[in-house]
Amino acid sequence: MTHKIKVLHVVGKMHPGGIETLLMNVYRQCDRERFEFHFAVQTDEKAFYDDEIIALGGRLLRQPHPKDGLSAFKRTLAANIQANGPYAAVHSHIFAFSGYVLAIARELGIPVRISHSHNVQSGGRAAAKSLKRIAYNAYMRSLIRRNATYMLGCSKAACESLYGANCWRDGRVMVFPNAIAVEPYASLPPDRRQLRAKLGLPQGDAPLFAHIGRFAEQKNHAFLIDRFAEFAKREPGAGLLLVGDGPKREEIERKVKELGLSEQVAFLGLRSDVPELLGAVDGFVLPSLYEGLGIVLIEAQAAGIPCLVSDAVPEEADLRLGLFAKLKLTDDPAQWVDGFRRLAASTTPEWRSRLAALDRLGYNMTASVRRLEQLYGG
Repeated sequence: MTHKIKVLHVVGKMHPGGIETLLMNVYRQCDRERFEFHFAVQTDEKAFYDDEIIALGGRLLRQPHPKDGLSAFKRTLAANIQANGPYAAVHSHIFAFSGYVLAIARELGIPVRISHSHNVQSGGRAAAKSLKRIAYNAYMRSLIRRNATYMLGCSKAACESLYGANCWRDGRVMVFPNAIAVEPYASLPPDRRQLRAKLGLPQGDAPLFAHIGRFAEQKNHAFLIDRFAEFAKREPGAGLLLVGDGPKREEIERKVKELGLSEQVAFLGLRSDVPELLGAVDGFVLPSLYEGLGIVLIEAQAAGIPCLVSDAVPEEADLRLGLFAKLKLTDDPAQWVDGFRRLAASTTPEWRSRLAALDRLGYNMTASVRRLEQLYGG
């Protein structure tokens, strides 16, 4: 029996998010007769995708979080690698700390070592400005350069954020778009009311919007709620679906209650039916403080849903289908309210046009999986 090519993905935990969604789509579509994925997570907590990973033939390797001590992290990761390998590749998705991970991988003789940047900064705005954070990023960047065989990023900005503005001189650096599995979007019914009925969502002609993302500072939920509240004054029947979880969820739930929006804003938690949820709404809103790309925007446009985003979102997220509108967070609130109105009035491009855009811009998962398989195979 031929041994499978083992690949170790290093992540925080396998809860739904841009990185985790990408990895699960890759694992579902890769040749699992040839490849076996393991996931090194820094938590003992059971995560959303853990059961599916096991069902697909993968493994979860648990390490203590690096904040609890680098020695314990290194010792446990090295022991896990030696016990569960040999690995053909280590693919690290934890921004700057990938440098430390890839140094361990090189010491252990793993031939393919991939750093993958999924964002444009790590630790939020305050941390990004501190001298300690600047020194940390510089050191980790040097480790990445010394130990990586490939340096990927979900966008040009994501590459430059982690690898430096001059990274394009290095042939190991490449943009790897956050592709999606297109099949679930091809089968969405054109009538949104049909999906709303199936999902138990509000019926009628009132506009319904969505936001999908972790409840964290980056996603800027408080701003979203304020702008939606202003729009709801004009459209009292309007609704907003918030999909995800995270440390700021309770804070946002309190804000919604204080603004008297509890009947209009629904907290749906972590969901596995994202394509259908997107197909059921009139618009998607992402007012992020920063973004590496925003894979949810690719998913929304694949569903034919117009998007209103902050100017922190890279241009690569625009599929050029007329479904993408940008505003600055400092723009007059009335412009955001009008942006909500325009979302609700948009038309849906036919599926053939959406698929062509996904193929043309590299967001079709089928081609991306083949590309990764080539990298893993050396």
